[in-house]
Amino acid sequence: MIFRHSCILSIAALIAFSSIAAKAQSNSGVLEHTAPPLPLSQEEGTLAFERDKLSFAPQSVGIENCVNFALNNTTDHPRLMTALRSLDPKHYKITSPAAEMLPITVGANTTFYLNICFKADEVKSYESELLAIFQGDTIHTKLSGRGVAAPEVIPIPKETTITSLKKKKHEWTFQFGLKTRGTINLTLENMMGKTVRNFPFNEVKTPGYYETSFDEKSDIGKKLDKGSYILRLEETDMQLKTKVHDSKLVVIK
Repeated sequence: MIFRHSCILSIAALIAFSSIAAKAQSNSGVLEHTAPPLPLSQEEGTLAFERDKLSFAPQSVGIENCVNFALNNTTDHPRLMTALRSLDPKHYKITSPAAEMLPITVGANTTFYLNICFKADEVKSYESELLAIFQGDTIHTKLSGRGVAAPEVIPIPKETTITSLKKKKHEWTFQFGLKTRGTINLTLENMMGKTVRNFPFNEVKTPGYYETSFDEKSDIGKKLDKGSYILRLEETDMQLKTKVHDSKLVVIK
């Protein structure tokens, strides 16, 4: 009886092992884990580009402008990037990392820099998107650039500053130049120091000249009183994390 009972147990164990082994085999004949990684909670950090948009300064047709752009992994988990692509590879080219370097691991709590170049072949705007594909995640950021005719091109600014204030009737154009790659905070204050108008730029900008319009109205759409106001520019350098300030007097008549 003891021998018979041992044989039954052995046969049952063999059947169970065979069943497990059959389930473990994939098409390649090896054990594989095909389930995507578990989603991370907000407390664990994020995997994202440094900003949701990268804007290139207006660039002469046929001239290439390149910049480093950061991808941040603020989690405690290394992440495998399997693909990195521009949706408009003709005008936005990824020069680093090269395609043959992929897949590549972005370490835990690491900033990974990639290099992307923009080149226009016509005088027009180019809007696109940059994708980084990971196991279980895809992150993206918008790309923006504009091609201009050669006579319009101005050399890279030697400093970050508000360069001109132009007015036509009650419509203004504010122009500013950036010496380095960074983010912008542009505001208009009254003489009491209260901000009456914000000009949002939720994007990283490359060195060059930019402009925005102003209709003499506050953030809530109310016509501003006649008088003097201060236009303030603040740039945060994305690499050095330093800030540069400039200001100009704006008189509304």
